Amino acid sequence: MKRTLFFAVAAFMLLAANIDTVAQKLTFGYLNYTQVLQSMPEYATAQTTMQSIRAQYDKEAAYNEDKFFKMYSDYIQGQKSFPEDIMLKRQKELQVAMDQGIKFREESEKLLRSAEAELCQPLEQKLDSAIAVVARARNLAFVLNTEQHAYPFINPNDGINITSLVNLVLAGQPLPKVEEAAIAPKETVITEEHKQ
Repeated sequence: MKRTLFFAVAAFMLLAANIDTVAQKLTFGYLNYTQVLQSMPEYATAQTTMQSIRAQYDKEAAYNEDKFFKMYSDYIQGQKSFPEDIMLKRQKELQVAMDQGIKFREESEKLLRSAEAELCQPLEQKLDSAIAVVARARNLAFVLNTEQHAYPFINPNDGINITSLVNLVLAGQPLPKVEEAAIAPKETVITEEHKQ
């Protein structure tokens, strides 16, 4: 029983020491995803396309609104002279026109969001691939998105701002070589701290 307990405690201590060593050597990258995405030349092209599509929907919505206001104006002008049956018919037509206008606005917003997602999907895939290239090249455990002040502090000894490296990959330029001399002192410091 004592022997089993000794081996269990020894195994736990060895496992804890290994986890602590791995955690000490963990390096990660970080960047603002949206900022990098919006800096891509393709993003400007996608936004121009979106503005064109939005202008077409806005033009159609304005046409529907003008049509509704003309119907409403005709209704107001003829209100006193219309028989009750025609008044009710015109009220129903106005209600239908108003409902159609609202429905068109709602549907157009959905379609615009869908079109934007469709235009941005290849850009996001390209950016994700560039991030993966940098992460593999720099042997990063993971990459954080620092958008919206999600991480108010990142220790520069553990994290690497990869924005410029990702921009290089997106531009089709090679990544600069990592100097081994720059890595060695960091590992030495971590090892010394680990021994204390």
